[in-house]
Amino acid sequence: MTANRTEEVGFFKSGIKAMDLSLPEGIPRNSFVLVSGEGGTGKSVLITQLIYERLKAGEPCVLVCLDDSPLGIMQQLTSFGWFPEPYLKKNLLHFIDCYSFRMNPDESSIPDYVTYVKSPTDLDSLQAKIIDVVDKLGLRNRGAIFIDSITELWFLNLKEPYATVEYVKTWRAEFSKERLVPVFCSHHYGMKVFEIYEELLEYIVDGIVDLRYEPNLMKVGLLVKQFRIRKMKGVHHDSNWVAFTITGEGIDLLKIKMKPPEKTESEE
Repeated sequence: MTANRTEEVGFFKSGIKAMDLSLPEGIPRNSFVLVSGEGGTGKSVLITQLIYERLKAGEPCVLVCLDDSPLGIMQQLTSFGWFPEPYLKKNLLHFIDCYSFRMNPDESSIPDYVTYVKSPTDLDSLQAKIIDVVDKLGLRNRGAIFIDSITELWFLNLKEPYATVEYVKTWRAEFSKERLVPVFCSHHYGMKVFEIYEELLEYIVDGIVDLRYEPNLMKVGLLVKQFRIRKMKGVHHDSNWVAFTITGEGIDLLKIKMKPPEKTESEE
């Protein structure tokens, strides 16, 4: 009997108030969700806050880090007052380090909560390491997996970017559908070299969270971040753009007061 039966699929709240308002029923546990946006729009903060909210709920999290080192991620958590140490001690947070190979680290000094990947271009080996960590942490109908980012994985496998798409299909089937473990994957949107693969990725995934700068305000030099839930299979969701700001405690709603247009002489 497989785990993927409709009556067994639960839902969970993201814990981020702004996002939960757009997803009142929560997120299905069998979801593979793409977090997509241009640089600086808040993708990494959103991923980091999602991790912390899962940890607070007592659920183990696995982060496949490609854009930064585990130390960098922990510094980012701490900068928002989200201290990872208690969760590391409880074996609730584990890093799969696909970044530090650039620094040729001393493998004997790598902590237990980090699985070091010497060659992230070897996707078979990477997949085996993810499965091993997921098994050790007992992720089945609990916990979550985070990949930050799929864009960097494409760069590492630039000669065969389609292979990365095939592995995403496998991870969605293995983790989200079979084990009922949600996967959140960030993606830097708008790189022409990957456009065809972006379309394939958007077709495959269950959910898409878009992030952007509000285009009309950007024209006058104001950078206001927005997100929308473009897609989330299995639940009703509000797909309108929502303005947000990043505070010292993470993502929060931003209320924008727009000035009414000035009347022309013919209207007066």
